[in-house]
Amino acid sequence: MSLDETVEVVIPLVKTITSLSFRNLNYTVNQKSTKKQLLKNISGTFRSGRLTAIMGPSGAGKSSLMNALSGFKTQGITGRILINNEVIDRQKYRQLVAYNTQHVPLLQNITVQETLHYAADLKLSSNVTRIHKTKIVNDIISLLGLEKCAHNQARVLSGGERKRLSIGLELVSNPKLLFFDEPTSGLDSESSYQVVSYLKDLAKQGRCVVSVIHQPSSELLELFDDIYVVADGRCMYQGALEDMIGTLAGAGFECPQYYNRADFAIKVASTVNTDPEKINSLMKQMESISNDQMNGFHGELNETGSEKLLNESSRRGSSPQYPISQFRQFLILTRRTALGTIRNLTLTRLRFLGHIMFGLIVGSVFYDVGDNGAKVLANISCLIMLLMFIVFSNSMTVVLTFPLEMAVFVREHKNNCYSVVAYFLSKIVADFPLMLAGVTCCQLIVYYLTGQMNETERIVMFWGICALMGWTAQMYGMVAGCICPVEVSPFVVPSSIVPMVLFSGFFIRYGELLDVYKPLTYVSHFRYGFEGLALATYGFNRTEIGCEEMFCYYRKSRKVLELLEIQNSNYWFDVAGLCVWIAVLHVLLYVSLRLRLRWTR
Repeated sequence: MSLDETVEVVIPLVKTITSLSFRNLNYTVNQKSTKKQLLKNISGTFRSGRLTAIMGPSGAGKSSLMNALSGFKTQGITGRILINNEVIDRQKYRQLVAYNTQHVPLLQNITVQETLHYAADLKLSSNVTRIHKTKIVNDIISLLGLEKCAHNQARVLSGGERKRLSIGLELVSNPKLLFFDEPTSGLDSESSYQVVSYLKDLAKQGRCVVSVIHQPSSELLELFDDIYVVADGRCMYQGALEDMIGTLAGAGFECPQYYNRADFAIKVASTVNTDPEKINSLMKQMESISNDQMNGFHGELNETGSEKLLNESSRRGSSPQYPISQFRQFLILTRRTALGTIRNLTLTRLRFLGHIMFGLIVGSVFYDVGDNGAKVLANISCLIMLLMFIVFSNSMTVVLTFPLEMAVFVREHKNNCYSVVAYFLSKIVADFPLMLAGVTCCQLIVYYLTGQMNETERIVMFWGICALMGWTAQMYGMVAGCICPVEVSPFVVPSSIVPMVLFSGFFIRYGELLDVYKPLTYVSHFRYGFEGLALATYGFNRTEIGCEEMFCYYRKSRKVLELLEIQNSNYWFDVAGLCVWIAVLHVLLYVSLRLRLRWTR
């Protein structure tokens, strides 16, 4: 397939002209006890068919402007965004826009081709055939020069390959408005030129393409059609590249011969090195030009700071938010999550091998103590040891990997790829079988090597408690990984679990606790787990325990239950307690996902 054919298929001509205008944008953020204004009444217009560069010194507000225009940030922003001089609702706007951030998070264990395939499945309508989706993916790979790394996982890609893949993810849905935040960051000059050349080709097809660029070379600058210079949150220049030097000269800023035009514009925009009066005069001139361009808009615009960026979406008569159903989203995400989990060394092989090795070690240390009245205390210690391993192994592996996926979730959800519910259910379903397999192997090895009662009902009840504890631990790790950053969550999980172990009934019996601590035993999931295992092992009218010595005080199982002060406890009460824990953690996980999205607004 030739390059010309690829371009024709992947980025077809956009028949409708789409221009973006924004008026009087203000962006304010809270900083401790003060407020900082990042954008100050800034206006402008970006036209389709032209590649626009946003430039300015560090801290001028370039990325803030991109975040506001893309819809990724909504809190603290006022003003108006217009498409073809019309105000549209937020939902429709997000369907037109694709935003490529400076650092695009990728799933590390998914290949380039698979990443694009999953993006096509999520972004394209279910009416699009599989053959057509495959052709789109293959054309994007050819267009962006990703053939050599198409089957490489994202974790081994170079910086340039990651940038091109991130661009490809946005091309799948054929958007009309494309925003890029420093796509050349971290790339060498040749890779930067290739990336911007791809953006130029996209603009030629009729799209509105806008990119933040940081100190481009003269050769790279020539690829851009229009320039938008930001200085201290305001527009200093907007217009064609060839008119920039003349406009600056008219304001009293002469560019030296053979000087890089981009460097000169940034130098002028740096208010430290220039005349503030001349800069303010130039900014007022640009504001006047922007207002003249918007005179053709006759809608009702509120001039106060309370105006909204976009109209709120109307449910009646509006197009669906997602191109596919939530059930189909769930199936695609479950398949992708399961694939990434299987390829994850920590979540699969090491985790599964760790369960088997621990089962063999504990089983050999506590060998054949299950039916020995002289070793009852050792058998009880084995039970709490098994529970502690199940909880820590299943919570810590998740808490170390789940935060890394949160950035991908936030990006894809804001790009209208899928709903929170679909992602929430897929994470639970995809990770559950592996957890259950590891817990089952470990439990069976320990159960038979330690010589527990070989009765089907007891084995099932023993396994049920272990499975519920593993499920609880996994959900606990997910909640902690979602709420806390990856640097904090590995400390939060063990430090919050250890106090629960204290109230399990093993280290100190319930009757020996101070009255103020007794209610905490009903909050500890270790209490339900340990009590459930003890009842499955010694409860339900178990026959006399074997004895290899002259006298065994704990030969009758009732004595063991009295020792632990659980002779009146109910196994199904413990199962219900763990089920409540699991249900609460599921709710907390869903709420924490919602909060994570709210924090990034």
